[in-house]
Amino acid sequence: MTADISPYFGDAKVQALQKARDQQVSELTDVPGAVVHARIFSSDDPKTLGWDRLRKVMSEEGMITLRGVDEAALDVAKRELGSFRPNLHFWDLFMAEANTIREVCGKIVETGFPYGLIPVPEAELTPQKVRDVQSFLADQGVSPFSRDALLGRLFPARLNVLQHKDGRIAAAGFSAMTHNHYSPFTETAWVGLIAVDPELRGLGLGRLTDALCNLSAIDELGAKATMEFVGRDNAPSRAMLESCGLKQVQGKSVVMFSTSTDRMTR
Repeated sequence: MTADISPYFGDAKVQALQKARDQQVSELTDVPGAVVHARIFSSDDPKTLGWDRLRKVMSEEGMITLRGVDEAALDVAKRELGSFRPNLHFWDLFMAEANTIREVCGKIVETGFPYGLIPVPEAELTPQKVRDVQSFLADQGVSPFSRDALLGRLFPARLNVLQHKDGRIAAAGFSAMTHNHYSPFTETAWVGLIAVDPELRGLGLGRLTDALCNLSAIDELGAKATMEFVGRDNAPSRAMLESCGLKQVQGKSVVMFSTSTDRMTR
């Protein structure tokens, strides 16, 4: 008899964040300005959501993320959250429309899976396999989500995993519909958690995994566009996104306000 596997993964703080977000999904799907995230409390319209709520989360959890904000909104956020003396962590926003994803990413995926790798069918994403994925992501510096979030049990989502024939994970990525019907990004899927075995880096596997996740977002989740976030100093990832057809959205950023200097995830 196998022991129960916890749906949460990481240190106590990360697991608490995963659990809190999972419990809020049903509420946040109908709250203007809220994002149905799986780890850090997020907003794509902080003014509408309300600064009181964001301050409450900052007080309780020490971090919030604002998605797709411009400089004017960022200036307001700095004033409204200034009492926490937060550290700001920035990512640029990249997006592409469905037709571009199908054209560009479709050609990438058509080349097939190299090095004898095989995609893991959804039916084989068992609790133990998802646990292995969570561990794999963490080993690559990517803070994972809960099992239920990764499996799409909480909101529309698709976990893509490539593995060796012996079952060892080689790469993973994720796509999800995290913006509710009030959002300007309501029909846009977020793609992320892209990770590749260090021994296979530099061989185009990250690009292939990213293309696969973007296609899943369009063809399986029904998204009309996709978005991804990338650090301003992460040249390889920026080049990867551009090669998959995504372009930077000028004047828009993703910003985490945190009482810690830790970015949590790369």
